[in-house]
Amino acid sequence: MDVRGLLRSSKKRFSNVVDFAQIMLNYHFQDSQRHFNHVKHITKLLCLQYCTMYDDHPDMEDDLPLICIGASLHDIGQISIPDSLLLQRGPLTIEERQRYEDHTEVGASIIERMAGIYKLTDRERDILYNICLYHHERYDGNGYPKGLKGDDIPVYAQIVSIAEVYDSLTAKNYSAPRSHEEAMELITTGECGVFNPRIIRCLEAASNDIQALLECYANDERMALLHNVYTPSRRSYWVGKRVFDVAVSSTALVVLSPLMLLICAGIWLDDPKGSPIFKQERVGRHKSLFTMYKFRTMYMDAEQRRAELEQFNEKDGPVFKIANDPRVTRFGRFLRKTSLDELPQLINVLKGEMTMVGPRPPLPKEVEQYSRYTEMRLSVTPGLTCIWQMQPNRDNIGFDQWVDMDIAYIGTRSLWQDFKILCKTVGVVFGKSGS
Repeated sequence: MDVRGLLRSSKKRFSNVVDFAQIMLNYHFQDSQRHFNHVKHITKLLCLQYCTMYDDHPDMEDDLPLICIGASLHDIGQISIPDSLLLQRGPLTIEERQRYEDHTEVGASIIERMAGIYKLTDRERDILYNICLYHHERYDGNGYPKGLKGDDIPVYAQIVSIAEVYDSLTAKNYSAPRSHEEAMELITTGECGVFNPRIIRCLEAASNDIQALLECYANDERMALLHNVYTPSRRSYWVGKRVFDVAVSSTALVVLSPLMLLICAGIWLDDPKGSPIFKQERVGRHKSLFTMYKFRTMYMDAEQRRAELEQFNEKDGPVFKIANDPRVTRFGRFLRKTSLDELPQLINVLKGEMTMVGPRPPLPKEVEQYSRYTEMRLSVTPGLTCIWQMQPNRDNIGFDQWVDMDIAYIGTRSLWQDFKILCKTVGVVFGKSGS
């Protein structure tokens, strides 16, 4: 295939590495694009894990966007090989095998020739070139093309190599896809070749997140959400968020203390049999358990009566909720409608167990039913309010959509976004659009 002529005939001028990557990917079938996309996401995850565990490649985090582009183009040389050949079941002929094994050099050659046309910088060219050429090389020197071994192979190319092997083992479009557990065992035990021991440790540390990516393999929207979640740590954001949480929660507790005392009195007058404060074990960041506080809105025997009401559950997923719940007191309905029952959680925020904005903390029995993707909600500190909480029609939002909202928030969170969510939540509360 005359790649240079094909690109020039597009009659469109591309001048950077992003455009270059996109036009090359357009020449592959959807299954191939999905393969490249999956490898890219795993590569990003492993690079971040490597930077967390080791400090011998300080530039990797800065080069991460470029490495991800390289990962999505790691098999760029295959555009000269029909997909029907690459996905062929059964043994290949000697000629077909030679064409297949040459695709790494073909890809590197394309990068070399296109670098000038697309005005790639030396750094961009080198990273894309090395990934194309060495992503099939193994740590012990086996693989193709042979020539480099051990730490002579750029570490980002070694990471792409493991990411591609994992995808090849688990991809649904192959004849016998392996499970996540089987793929992990084959890679970590050396059945698929010898890999850098450090990257193997990163793979093991990131196992749950990699499994979440696998669950979303055919869901491009969820895959994109997870890609945004895996971002370099931002210490300034976490410090600013904690300062914001302490300032807001402490001030609110002082200002709202008269209102909170009146609410306690109202709860006691409506149902004097128990404490106005309801304590419940919830799951926080990284599955840590903590005691969450709320104003009691139900009768004291509410938990014992739940079993008989399970059949009336109006929510999908592990969440339980019914309209006109008979366990809710009269005053409790008002508190829920206005979300005032959540005010004691300001204490949890002040203690650092919760934050002002974040995914709502689930019950332990709900987490038992979580998929790996859903568990990503637990990668950050739970919040007093979230994107779902500020929706006027939140009772009509399904659990899967709720989870997607939380994952989207995690991938785009910022102090400004937190402030906007808080303001919108206040508007929903005063509009009485609560539960």
